[in-house]
Amino acid sequence: MKFFLVCIIFMNYMYAYSYNDVLKDYEAGRFEKVCDDGAIFYMRNDKNENILTAIGDACARVDSINPLAAIVKNLISTKEFRESGSYFATLVLQKKLIYQFMNDNINLKELRLPRTNHVLSRVFENLATDNYKVVDEGLRKIEISTPEMDYVLWLSSDDPKKVFIDEYKNGKLLQRHWYL
Repeated sequence: MKFFLVCIIFMNYMYAYSYNDVLKDYEAGRFEKVCDDGAIFYMRNDKNENILTAIGDACARVDSINPLAAIVKNLISTKEFRESGSYFATLVLQKKLIYQFMNDNINLKELRLPRTNHVLSRVFENLATDNYKVVDEGLRKIEISTPEMDYVLWLSSDDPKKVFIDEYKNGKLLQRHWYL
């Protein structure tokens, strides 16, 4: 009986969160909520590209890259939606390649992917052009220095390992990102 009640509550919630709610939350800058609640739309197999683009952008802004893979395949009807799909696919691939670089020491030299303003793209570009310094091989800690920002990449010790990217400006930590 409890399971049945939980299912009914979940189904009501799933259909109660509407397109307008997503757009209101997005416009209000509640990106984490949009990304988290946006899963409802792919579970319903919803193909509204405006909503999916807002959800994808919200997920990219809060470093929740994995949901982007599910969104990409549905962004096809216009040039703008296809561009959004390519942006999301680029982030998914860059995250995966950086993860392999940090864990498996793969060579990223000469790989060229579209440039974006996302931290993954900025870091990927520097790794692919060999603009980094390994500061601790054992801990797999890497530093990237650019005129605008410095980045420190490192692996967590838990399993599965997470890749952390710390952004510094003038020696001050501005933001920490982590990816699995």
